[in-house]
Amino acid sequence: MYREFFQLDDYPFRLTADTRYFFMGESHARAIAYLNYLLHTGDGIGVVTGEPGLGKSVVIEHVLTECKDDVVVARIRQSQLTTTEFFLAVCLQFDLQPDNYHKATLIDALHRFVNKQHFAGKKVLLVVDEAHLLQHQVLEELRMLASFEKFGRKLISVILVGAPELEQLLNPKRKDALSQQMRMGCRLEPLSEKELDHYLEYRMWIAGGEHTVLFPEETLPLIMRYTGGVPRLVNVLCDMALVAAFMRNTRYIDNDCIKAAVAKLGWKAYEKRLAASVGQPHPAQLAGRPVPRIVVMRNERVVGEYMLEKDRVLIGRHSKQDIMIRGAWASRYHAQIIHLNGKYYLQDLNSKNGTYVGNELVSWYPLSAGDRFQIGGFVLEYQLDKREQARRPTIRTSHPSELSV
Repeated sequence: MYREFFQLDDYPFRLTADTRYFFMGESHARAIAYLNYLLHTGDGIGVVTGEPGLGKSVVIEHVLTECKDDVVVARIRQSQLTTTEFFLAVCLQFDLQPDNYHKATLIDALHRFVNKQHFAGKKVLLVVDEAHLLQHQVLEELRMLASFEKFGRKLISVILVGAPELEQLLNPKRKDALSQQMRMGCRLEPLSEKELDHYLEYRMWIAGGEHTVLFPEETLPLIMRYTGGVPRLVNVLCDMALVAAFMRNTRYIDNDCIKAAVAKLGWKAYEKRLAASVGQPHPAQLAGRPVPRIVVMRNERVVGEYMLEKDRVLIGRHSKQDIMIRGAWASRYHAQIIHLNGKYYLQDLNSKNGTYVGNELVSWYPLSAGDRFQIGGFVLEYQLDKREQARRPTIRTSHPSELSV
C-alpha cells in the first residue's frame, strides 16, 4: 500500500517472526547469551519467559538459526496435551516411528534416539512453546526426560518458553525435583525509550527506508505511551502511522500521524488498557464455574472483598497493589495470588514479616476454599461462592483507612 510511496523494499513492521528484523534489546541479548550457555553445557532445563509480544519466538528462532549441524532440534508449539500426546508429538518432531502409541513405547523410542545421537557426537534439543499451559504431569515427565544421562552427561537439553506464570510453576522456593533441575531463568522486558529509537531505525534500515522515512525523537514518548515498549504493539502502531502519513501524502512521521494511527486503532494509553483488562470476564465465568474471591478481615470484621478476576493479584502496602494493606507489618510487595491451570496459589514475595497459613510460615501454598492466611495483622480468606459469578470486581469498604493498622 505505502511501499512505493516511501521507496521501501519491504513492509518494515510485519508481525511475523522474521529473524532479519530481529532487534536485540538488552533483555533479548541476555536471553540469547543464556540459551547459548545452556546449549554449550547441555545441563538442566532452560526457561525463557515474557509477556505476549516481547519477542520470545524471535529469540528462539535466532538461537536455533545459529545452532550448528551437530544439534538436533524438536520444537513443540502445542502445549495443551496429555502426557502420551506430548511424547507422541516429540517423537514425530524427531521423525521417529514408534511401534505403537503407548506411553512406555514412546519413552523407550526417545531414549534409544537420544542415546544414538550421543554416540554420533550430536546434541539433542527440545523447545516447548507456551509451556505455562503444560499440565503438571507433563512437566514432571519433562523433568524425567531431561534427566536422561550417559557417562555423566545429559543426553537432551530442554528449553521451556512461556508467560511469566511459568516462573511460578518452576519457582526454586518450592524445592521440588523439577524446580531444582531448572537452570537460571531469563525474562524478556519491554523496550526502553532509547531502545525503541534504535528499534525503529533498525527496522526501517532492513526494509530499505533509512533515507526515506524517519520517526523523529519527539514521537518516541507518544509511541511509548500507547505501546508500553512492547515490540508487537510498536509494529502495529507504527505500521498504521505509515498508512496515516501515506494518506496525508507526507513522508514525515510526526505526532499527528501517531495520533491518527491511535485513533484508527481505537487504542487507549497502554497502562489504561492493562487496567481495563481487569474487568474482562474471567475464564471461570465463561465456563460457568464460580470465580474465587478474597475477603479481607481485621478483628473478624470484613473490611474488603476482591474478586480474583486476574491471573496475578498482588498484595501489599504499595498504593498500586491489587489488594492494598496499609499496615506497618505488611511489605510494599508482600505476596501474590497466581492462577495456574484452574488452580490458585499463594506466594510470599520475600516479605519482611512473612505470610502465614495458620501458624505455618509459607512461601508457596495451593489455596482451597475456606483457607485463611495472615498478612500484616490482617486475615485474608479464600472463598468460592457461585452467587458471585456474574459480579464485576468490587471493593466494599466504607473508607480506605479500614485497610490500615
